[in-house]
Amino acid sequence: MRKTLLIALFALIIASLFGCRKEPEVTYVDTLPCDQASGYTWVARSSADDTGQVYIGQTYRDDETYELMGASGVLENAFAGVVPGIATVRLYYVHAIDWDGYNSSATGTAYYEFLVYDDLTISLLYSEIELPDEF
Repeated sequence: MRKTLLIALFALIIASLFGCRKEPEVTYVDTLPCDQASGYTWVARSSADDTGQVYIGQTYRDDETYELMGASGVLENAFAGVVPGIATVRLYYVHAIDWDGYNSSATGTAYYEFLVYDDLTISLLYSEIELPDEF
């Protein structure tokens, strides 16, 4: 009986830690042209030296407006605060299959720097985008 209660208590603690987790609230959204039809995408990387942390969710959609630029659509990047502090995110425009994993081989880059407040809302401090030559 005692062993069963101990196991049930342990299971309840584990469920309370992971079962009630909710998605961070998105407080900043940006879009980037993307030629996903040709195998390209934007790969996100964060810096290990940051004091804060953001979540990034990416959603692709076909968009005729971006076809005029040479892209098949747009990649929407939704950012949300996770850990208070300064957080930086770099996105690299790469061909998903052929990419060697090196940042220098990316054809485009995007840089975002956020301030994540204690309530986990974020504000953009700085951004810089270098689109690929084909756009």
